[in-house]
Amino acid sequence: MEGLKVDIQRTGFPVKIGTIELWFDSSLENLRRFFDVEELAQEKLKMAQEKAKHIHFPEEIELENIDIELVDAAFDVNKEFIAAQYDVIFGDGTFKKIYKEYPDILALENALDPIGVAIAKKIEELEVERSEKVEVKKNEYLNKKAQKQ
Repeated sequence: MEGLKVDIQRTGFPVKIGTIELWFDSSLENLRRFFDVEELAQEKLKMAQEKAKHIHFPEEIELENIDIELVDAAFDVNKEFIAAQYDVIFGDGTFKKIYKEYPDILALENALDPIGVAIAKKIEELEVERSEKVEVKKNEYLNKKAQKQ
C-alpha cells in the first residue's frame, strides 16, 4: 500500500543581492520578525556593545594618536549590528555569506534600506494577491451554498 505525498510550497520569494540569491520567507510567522527587524537588531547590538564595554571610546579622536584596537572594536560593534539585520531578514548566517563575497560594510549597510523598501513593497503585492484569492474562494463557497438551497 502506497502512502500519500503532499507537496508544500514555501511562502516567500527570491531576493538577489549582487550575485547572491537569497530567499525571503514571507510566511506569517516570519513577517512578524521582519517588521521587528530593528528591535531584534538592537538586541543583538546591545550584546555586541556588552562585549566591547571594557573599551573606552574617547569623545574626540586625534588622527595622530589613533588606537587601532579602538577603531577595530568600534568597527566590530557596527559590523555586528549590520550582520544582525541581514540575519534577521534572511536567516542566520546570511551576513557571513554576503560579506564573504562583498567585504564592504558601508555598501552592505547602505543596501539595507533599499532592501527593506523592496521587500515591503513585494509583501504588499503578495497581500493583494492573497486577498483576491480569498475573495474568489469565498464567492465560490457562497455560490455553491446558494445552489444547494
